[in-house]
Amino acid sequence: MPTSLSYWTIQPDRWTFNAQKLRDWVESQLDGRVLNACAGRTQLTHNGRIVRNDINPEIDADYHVDVRDLPDILEAESFDMIVLDPPFSEQQNTTTYDREDDTLPTITELASVVDALLKPGGRVIRLGYTTTLMPPGEEYLLEEVTIWNTLGRQHDWLGTVAQKPDNETASATRPVHVTDAAVPNAGATASGGVATSGNGSTPIDLEYIRLSSEITPQAGVADYLATHLSGRVLDVSTYERLLSHDGHLVQTSVDESVDAAYHFDERELAAEFAADTFHTVVVDLPSEAFQQTTNYDGRTTGRDTALKQELHPLVAAGGDIIQVGHTATCMPKRLDYRRSRVAIIEHPDAEQDWLISIDTKQTTGLDVHATDRSPQDIHVTDSDAEAQHSCIRCGEGWYLHPSWYVDCPTCGARPENYCVTDDGSILHQSHPERLAYLEEHHDRHECDPGVTSRTPVTRSNNQENGSTTTSTAPTEQETLEQFASQPN
Repeated sequence: MPTSLSYWTIQPDRWTFNAQKLRDWVESQLDGRVLNACAGRTQLTHNGRIVRNDINPEIDADYHVDVRDLPDILEAESFDMIVLDPPFSEQQNTTTYDREDDTLPTITELASVVDALLKPGGRVIRLGYTTTLMPPGEEYLLEEVTIWNTLGRQHDWLGTVAQKPDNETASATRPVHVTDAAVPNAGATASGGVATSGNGSTPIDLEYIRLSSEITPQAGVADYLATHLSGRVLDVSTYERLLSHDGHLVQTSVDESVDAAYHFDERELAAEFAADTFHTVVVDLPSEAFQQTTNYDGRTTGRDTALKQELHPLVAAGGDIIQVGHTATCMPKRLDYRRSRVAIIEHPDAEQDWLISIDTKQTTGLDVHATDRSPQDIHVTDSDAEAQHSCIRCGEGWYLHPSWYVDCPTCGARPENYCVTDDGSILHQSHPERLAYLEEHHDRHECDPGVTSRTPVTRSNNQENGSTTTSTAPTEQETLEQFASQPN
């Protein structure tokens, strides 16, 4: 049976199973004798026996021990199912659960507990920031991977359901690339005001990719991004990453230490580039950027929100914004984007999986720069044909290379005329000095030298915490409508 992928939206609090849809999903999986290894306050409902453990002695549980000590007090291979919901990070462990003196168990330690207590053929549900469950060579059959989209309030949660092999000599082969399509919240039951649909009930293309430990995580992410770059690309990143793209690629970073063509203020990008210029925009900000605020347009808002507002006018109709990080929330719905794809990328050496989301701009129209003149000697009639060259800064477009539209300081050729040699022969390539002259004098909007490039063929249409705060928290449905985008 192939691994299934699903996508849900939730508004969680410190107690995982207080999120109604997540609780319903977990309870629907329970079977036989169950161990809730890090139980918390919420009591799961099950028609069988649930053994509860929580390290906090104030929690109502059967045992109050470190999860790593459970094999010492419980019978080996005595559970049909284990629910594993430890703190997702050291920060959550200390700030949310006040466990300053405790260290989190490693993946290897958790895997050892699960393997010792789970019956052959038994199943485990794991929740956290990663889908890594068992060390290589001790794989379980991966049945399901879920994205729990927290609507930009924090890192999204990930869930896995896996089955232990029936005997000790057999080990499942973990898939390295799974594709699926899922309607958000499919199967959710309306209860407590939760959203039971999303994205216009249109499925999102989902991918689960497990990277090899033989390559670096950043290289694996870059390889994935390369498969989704199209046309003219703008890379807005705070990381050193070599993107492979056979088209025009422009890199800008707010971090001066990053090797990039530009280091513009994130809050002023819309003034630095021409509108409708880029067909793909890659956004890769540090995790803390999604919790930081900034002064934008006279008000305080999220840093990532300000950046996305600036990027919006730069994206051509039908173009994509690709966000790399730990949330599937990307462009606000009010900007008319649709969620087209979300990929989970796991690396066995990384503490958190990456989520890469792709939102597609829905505004109608063509990315056309009409030209109103053409070189007379080249015999191209005036037309409204799409410009073949344009400036990524000011948006001015030319049907032929822009050097033909300026004077040549070498041979004296006037605009809209070929260069000539000393004996009067026509040159079909401009003099180098003419190119330099072009760069020097193309100063509209203070354009930098070397910004002209060939315009790719127009493609057909195929948020972390950052909103202004209000005194009343929105319902999940209201938040979903505000932050979640619709796919194609």
